[in-house]
Amino acid sequence: MIFDSTFFVALHRELQRGASGPAQIFFQQHADEVPGMSEITRGELARGFTSRAAWTDFCDRFVSFPFNDAVAWRAAVIFTDLRRRGVPTAEHDLWIAATAIEAGETVVTRNLKHFREIRGLKLVAH
Repeated sequence: MIFDSTFFVALHRELQRGASGPAQIFFQQHADEVPGMSEITRGELARGFTSRAAWTDFCDRFVSFPFNDAVAWRAAVIFTDLRRRGVPTAEHDLWIAATAIEAGETVVTRNLKHFREIRGLKLVAH
């Protein structure tokens, strides 16, 4: 599973509060899955941390799926398809979706509307 930033923001807040919440419960319910993030999400998360060490410590708990030529090309194909259909999408969400499709993974997000028009993408709401 590839979790987008909405999930990780919720998880980080829960961990900071020291209270279990929906993100931690989701992890418990999917304990057999390998949690991961795209390198794009890793970059998005950097803005929310006050230190590089804290950011690295948090992100290193998860598999990081690379941004590579296959992902870049998949994103271009998705973009072209969405554009032809008149469907706008955020650039980062496009790259996250392309990463998941190339890796054969499911995207876990709160923002289903950002991803639902992408053909071939498996989605799960948290």
